[in-house]
Amino acid sequence: MAGLALKDFKSKKKASSGPYKGVDYEQIVKNKIKDKSPFIIGKQSTGTKVWGLSSVKDKKTGKVTLFYAKTKTAKKSADNKLITQFFKDPDFGGGKGSGGGAQDTTWTESLQCYYISLLYNSKITKLDNKNTTLKDLQSQEKFCFTYDKKKQIKAKECYDSCPEDWFKKDVFIKTANAIYNSPMGSKFKGKTVYIHRGSPFMQAIYDNKKKAFKFDKKNNSPTIAPGSFSDDKWNPGDIWMSTQSPTSKEPFDGFPKEWTLLRESVVDNAEKKLTLGVSLKKVEGSKARVIPYNTRKRSHNKNVKYLGFTFGQTGDFFNSADLYMYFSDGTMQLRATATTSSWQGEMKGTHAAAGKIGGGNVNFYVEKNFKKSIGSKSVKENWSEIKYKSNNLDEMYDLYKKFINKQKTGIKKQIILEKDEFKQASDSYLNPRGTKSAPAFYFGKYMCLKFLESIQADKKSKIKLDALASDIVRYASSNTDISTYFIKVH
Repeated sequence: MAGLALKDFKSKKKASSGPYKGVDYEQIVKNKIKDKSPFIIGKQSTGTKVWGLSSVKDKKTGKVTLFYAKTKTAKKSADNKLITQFFKDPDFGGGKGSGGGAQDTTWTESLQCYYISLLYNSKITKLDNKNTTLKDLQSQEKFCFTYDKKKQIKAKECYDSCPEDWFKKDVFIKTANAIYNSPMGSKFKGKTVYIHRGSPFMQAIYDNKKKAFKFDKKNNSPTIAPGSFSDDKWNPGDIWMSTQSPTSKEPFDGFPKEWTLLRESVVDNAEKKLTLGVSLKKVEGSKARVIPYNTRKRSHNKNVKYLGFTFGQTGDFFNSADLYMYFSDGTMQLRATATTSSWQGEMKGTHAAAGKIGGGNVNFYVEKNFKKSIGSKSVKENWSEIKYKSNNLDEMYDLYKKFINKQKTGIKKQIILEKDEFKQASDSYLNPRGTKSAPAFYFGKYMCLKFLESIQADKKSKIKLDALASDIVRYASSNTDISTYFIKVH
């Protein structure tokens, strides 16, 4: 946060974003007075709001003085201050950072709806900086249903709150143009398209997933859905386009309750130009790419290959408490979370950047492919992570000896420690912050070793390991057999 600087007025700096984009600061002051847009006293957005009545520029120093009132309707000046005593609010292209966090996600996803709506619900066929002013975006409010915690938010609030970096890099413009011209996006041309973010209509879409989950749990043994199967793994649509009534409470015909029927209904609706889920990612390059996922052919991540594992990234067993699994389409880190509370995987790769997979879901796919639960010789009902106890030391040591030199090609063979040395090294483990964390090491490493034992990582079970790799990568990238159709923009 910062106040307005005199040098910006002297250099005739222009706003890089906001409702007065491309206008120099001195003229913005005059425009704000004319438009009755408030000024904020101080260097924080929480300062006192006042309304400008007139401004005077000192020709010798270049300093600008603002005469202002304390109410919007007052016609008489209450006081005056140098413009440098006011906050650089979004009207000047300020008050925003480069973005980050859940709240920024609310603004960026919501504002993207308005940009997309301009292409489908106006005569504009290609967006640029000239036809995407705040006024243009506000004209789309009857087509956009954007919510934050059940409260509807409008274009100006989103526009004023969005990170400046998104405007500078034309992220919204690139994304909207790419969607409009994509094969699936083109199907919606010529229709009245409503765009949703967190709306009741969008909630109704995900209610179908909840119904299918309950139906599956009640009628199938074993259940079809892996683990808890979160909403974003069923469909990671951040926003949804629809030609249906925005007040509809049932987006899919036939009230599908079964996973396969629901999966087909989602792709049917997209092809019929009814509903389409869109996963958004900040576009960093010169052009946005649009990729369809979970098509009828379902080609993504279908033939992933297992390439091996390492203890930590370097293969040093005692240097970290995690395990890395390597696939032809990404890498998965398996580690303990919250010290000893849970164990999970996190994917990093082309299609599954930062996609998480909980321990229960990792176990689900182990059961599917190896017919046993992690830590058991058979499938175990109500599986949960195995908590390490002191009497597990002998078993953990034996597993360490079994797998320490089974790591993937490129990792040098290591000297196998004696059991007392193994315990001493484990007890002395330091976490990345440099503090002792032996409980986390024992729990995380023991779980990883039991996982390796369950998937027979020391044997030639390549077909099963490849199948496991495909399942894990597809889950992390929301591309399971029951995940549903969406397009991803990045």
